[in-house]
Amino acid sequence: MWKEDQPSLPGWIEDAYQPIEQYLWKNTERSSVSHQQATQLISESNPDLVESDIDHALDYLLNHGWLYEVDGQLFVTEFHESKSE
Repeated sequence: MWKEDQPSLPGWIEDAYQPIEQYLWKNTERSSVSHQQATQLISESNPDLVESDIDHALDYLLNHGWLYEVDGQLFVTEFHESKSE
């Protein structure tokens, strides 16, 4: 979860985070994605990332509070998208 005094994500991790956040923001009937769905969203938006990079990015996001996991589903801790987008 991002706080104003917290440094931003490393660029490539943010590139991995954004497609998950945008997907859930735009699909309001969904509140989570599976690990497989998250991997697919990241891969489609970042074709240069290999599976190990994506796994590392997801681990980073989970370990730093940007995402959390419940029963195999990934949730965004706090949305950063603006409602105007």
